[in-house]
Amino acid sequence: MSWSIKDFILEVINEEQLNEKLMVYNNRKPYGQVVFLAGGAGSGKGFASNHFLDKEMFKVRDVDKMKKQLQILNRIGKIDIDGILKKYGKNIPAKEIENIRSIQSQGFQLRNLQLKQPNHVRALHQLVKAMGIKDSSLEKLLVGKDNPETLPNIMFDITAKDVSDITKVIPMLKKAGYQSKNVHLTWILTNFVTAMDNNKQRERMVPEDILLKTHEGAANTVWGLITKAMPKGVNGRVDVILNNPKHTVKYKDADGNEVEGIAKGFLSLPVKKEGGGILPEKVWKEKLFNWVKNNAPDSITKYM
Repeated sequence: MSWSIKDFILEVINEEQLNEKLMVYNNRKPYGQVVFLAGGAGSGKGFASNHFLDKEMFKVRDVDKMKKQLQILNRIGKIDIDGILKKYGKNIPAKEIENIRSIQSQGFQLRNLQLKQPNHVRALHQLVKAMGIKDSSLEKLLVGKDNPETLPNIMFDITAKDVSDITKVIPMLKKAGYQSKNVHLTWILTNFVTAMDNNKQRERMVPEDILLKTHEGAANTVWGLITKAMPKGVNGRVDVILNNPKHTVKYKDADGNEVEGIAKGFLSLPVKKEGGGILPEKVWKEKLFNWVKNNAPDSITKYM
């Protein structure tokens, strides 16, 4: 059966399901919204933001993109490892500098790091972290934005392995004029085995010990925030998305073939609404506990 793109679009519009399953923040306001998109390495935050969230309304801050930009700058001769270590080496632990120098001695520079090699990934991460690129670029993004209606919507792609991934940014957001009721948290919870498989397919493969720590940390952090207290400055909506392949429903064409790039449904759990308190525990706690127990690393349940 022949099926045109127009036919597909009309079906989607008629069903009115595409927008129903898209997670939106504060009625799609074009300014003043912040989302902390949390999840361990390999949890599929990129897939989730592309398919489940209102991503086009936000400037996405992703440290992986910053790493790629650093490699590009090295290719065009604007920066190199020696220059970074000379200026920022004091911010890098001695053991990590030893790893960086070892990689250099093998003829590698930023531009040709082998990102399937865990020690190369670790070196790139340490160099970006030492330079403080995340904080300085955020300050530059916010400079001169003193009118609430000019504050850009920002989505922070974080692991949340430590609560400081959130709390260290809050003062800058508050100073710029963001309101706490417009600062949201969405946790992308993915089965740890699936995340390990995802990691092996990535262009930049995270070392296994780091992968485990990010998933343990994300579960510890978000579970703790939800069950104890949210950070001051975060009073928007809080949701958990269970991002496993079997929980994602894709559109199918008339022949029953899945249509790539468009999700018809996904599994999510609201925990808090914008500007309100945490929802009654009977609505979410048991379900979320089971989600975490069945998907997070086994080591996490002892902290719950």
